Amino acid sequence: MDTMTGKRREEILEEMRQISRMRRGCLSRQHYRVGQGKDQRRQGPYHILQGWQDGSHWSTRVSKDELEQVREDVKSYERFQVLCQEFAELTEKAADTEADSKKNDRRLLRTVSTKQTLS
Repeated sequence: MDTMTGKRREEILEEMRQISRMRRGCLSRQHYRVGQGKDQRRQGPYHILQGWQDGSHWSTRVSKDELEQVREDVKSYERFQVLCQEFAELTEKAADTEADSKKNDRRLLRTVSTKQTLS
C-alpha cells in the first residue's frame, strides 16, 4: 500500500472515531388535516424519523426539543456511510495494486529464471 493511501485510510478511521453520535434513518415533516368542510385545517408539522431495519419499517416522532440533535445525528450517520465507502474503495484499490505487484514480481522471476537457464 502506498503511503498516500495508508495515510488517507488512517485519516478516515480517525474521523470515524470522532463521531460520537449518529442515527440511521431519514427525517421528514408531516401535517395532518383535522376537521371537516370549511373547518378543515392543517395541523403540524410533526417531525418523524423513519427507516428500515431487518426488513421492517420503523418510525418515531421527534419532539421540537430533540429535532436539531436528531438532525445532526442523521447527518453524522450519512457522513459515516460516506467514510465507510471511501475506506472500502481505498482498501480494495490497495489490494488490487498489491495483487498486480505480486503478479509482476512472478513474471519478472520467470523471465530471470528463463534467462539463467538459457545461459
